Amino acid sequence: MNVKQYIISDEFFERGFSPNGGPCNCTSVCCEGGVYTDVQEREKILAHRNVVKKYMDITQTADETQWFEANEHEDPDFPSGKCIGTREINDKCAFLDKHGRCSLQVAAVEEGMHKWALKPLFCILYPVEIADSVVGFDDMLQDEEHCCSIRSDFDQPLFRACREELTHLLGKDGFAELEAHYATIQNLRHIQEPTER
Repeated sequence: MNVKQYIISDEFFERGFSPNGGPCNCTSVCCEGGVYTDVQEREKILAHRNVVKKYMDITQTADETQWFEANEHEDPDFPSGKCIGTREINDKCAFLDKHGRCSLQVAAVEEGMHKWALKPLFCILYPVEIADSVVGFDDMLQDEEHCCSIRSDFDQPLFRACREELTHLLGKDGFAELEAHYATIQNLRHIQEPTER
């Protein structure tokens, strides 16, 4: 299905997390290698560098010139069309503290902003990914981390488990389209099920 400028993968409706899985039980392993961020997001982070530094610890660097890689990359999945990677410091993302928390999110919350005000989109969305305008599930940690593994037998579908992330990306109206699509799928399944005699 299509929602706004995106194609939504069927797996959001056909698979889901186990009862104790999903983003709410995050181990932050996915954050260790850093992330690609839009160059405009980088500028926003750098504009708030003094705030961010207040919430960094001894395993991180307060030298903002070390936070991002040197080279930008062309990528149409980013709003500006360009992205840049965050650097790894002490074998983890420059913004990941020793407790596995994102300093960007901690800073935003502590300073009275929305928790994702400074956080790159692709960090917010994970394990949701965008590749060539297709919104899908990133299987990088499938079967390795409980919080990032989906299965065919589930209590709630993937799109509902990732409601907050998908609403951030698609808006409330876009998420409502996902709900309507899922209701249609469920109705069709019910119609196609053989009736008992």
